[in-house]
Amino acid sequence: MKKSTIFLSVLCLWLGLCSISVAQSSLTLLSLSAHPDDEDGSALAYYGKLKNVKTYSIFYTRGEGGQNEIGSQLGEELGILRTKETLGAAVFLGSEVFFLGFPDFGFSKTAKETFAMWGGKDSVLARLVYAIRVIKPDVIITNHDTITTKPNRQHGNHQAVGITAYEAFEKAADPSYHPEQLNGDVAPWQVKNLFFRFLNRGNVAQDSLVTLDTKRRDVSGKTIDEIAMHALSMHRSQGMDKIVLDSVPSFFRQHKYYMVRSALPYAYDSTDLFSGIIPQPQKRFSVPAIEFNPVLLHQARENSPASVRAKYSKNILIGLVATYDQTIEQTLRAYNIRYEKLDSATLAKGKLGTYSTIILDLRAYEYRHDAVRYNDRLLLYVKNGGNLICLYHKPGDWNGKNFAPYPVTLTGERVTEETAPVTMLNPSHRLFNKPNKITNEDWNDWVQERSIYLPSDDTTKTSPRYERLLAMSDTDEQQPPTSLLYTTFGKGTYMYVSLALYRQLRNYNEGAVKLFFNLISRK
Repeated sequence: MKKSTIFLSVLCLWLGLCSISVAQSSLTLLSLSAHPDDEDGSALAYYGKLKNVKTYSIFYTRGEGGQNEIGSQLGEELGILRTKETLGAAVFLGSEVFFLGFPDFGFSKTAKETFAMWGGKDSVLARLVYAIRVIKPDVIITNHDTITTKPNRQHGNHQAVGITAYEAFEKAADPSYHPEQLNGDVAPWQVKNLFFRFLNRGNVAQDSLVTLDTKRRDVSGKTIDEIAMHALSMHRSQGMDKIVLDSVPSFFRQHKYYMVRSALPYAYDSTDLFSGIIPQPQKRFSVPAIEFNPVLLHQARENSPASVRAKYSKNILIGLVATYDQTIEQTLRAYNIRYEKLDSATLAKGKLGTYSTIILDLRAYEYRHDAVRYNDRLLLYVKNGGNLICLYHKPGDWNGKNFAPYPVTLTGERVTEETAPVTMLNPSHRLFNKPNKITNEDWNDWVQERSIYLPSDDTTKTSPRYERLLAMSDTDEQQPPTSLLYTTFGKGTYMYVSLALYRQLRNYNEGAVKLFFNLISRK
């Protein structure tokens, strides 16, 4: 994977500089945004214009993957145009602008896709952490709420911002996290407060909400909302100059934020994001270029399994070829299902027949080179009567490598609508009946998506020996009916599962748990 160079200051784009020096006020506010026009202009203007707080905006991309409503520029040319528009907006807001330099590759359905396209989650997080260590903000804000807003309801790039903002709060202060960033001028930094914009979605504690009075006027006589609107109108290539204040009252008249993380005994003030923070002496800092080698990481969620009613075969023993995600292991543990994590030695020489089912976890062939090395033993396990479940992989991990007993070719197709109708193509199949009866209701309440990186349905690419058991598609689309493939091989059974089961199991979705138990239970 190629190294990515970070030019944090947009002035590097204009002046060819590798670093700049700027004066930092005693209190510092940092706004995080995925694209130009995502910035929280009202909060930046409120604190910069009224409170004499030093304000900064970080943009993860330059917006070059979007559309252009005022000209023919696209791609890099559009990125340059939007950079200029962003700088123009910042003049009205009185804020400094920085870019993390990630590519805008168009609309992204998921944070997972975004992180993959941006070189891995850790690459994204590391860039943000470096910027925080340099800028040293007291408070961070973002419009990209990943807690009260369901992930599938917003751009995948926005999700990535919210996720990394949350994790960077802790990582920026950890000297063991990317210590190569640290030198005489760059040190670990603890942000005091992290706030997400609250758009009246979901429930949050009232004593964590802060409301800014953006009807107040600065010395020019303009309200903070008017300043923010004027700044937003600078994003002409996105049509923002056509918006008038009264057309979007909910956006410009409700400036609520809720506390996500705090490093202080929070002195709650319903009108101030900086409540309880003691100003520090002013400092100057430089923003040099830096290089990172990205590494893929993923995050997990957990919930309570108490209300789930599902059965599984007794006396089973699961062998788990684990990767970066812990959902399968957490699920097995939550229901007291016996399992063992399979290390290289076990894959090489262990008695695989001991296990009633072996699960190849997410992208195992990409992250577990020993699974690739000893794949013949896994297929022999199936042939001798084992039950092998392979969870989803990406096309680059899989295609052309003959991991499965019969050919399977993966595509980039995905079903991202978590409510997409599901058809069981063979309702009498064992996987839909034993030990749990799967009904139409069991596909309710899924989150984020149904299925990802679906195998091709072309029988010259994916063998007809696999039974296609499920059909589902996004609205006005037609994805292949390959979310769950089943075949026999020798005395055993093999399944390829591109369903986004792991997302559902994290929430202990009852239907997903029932289906998972059916997959791992023997005849």
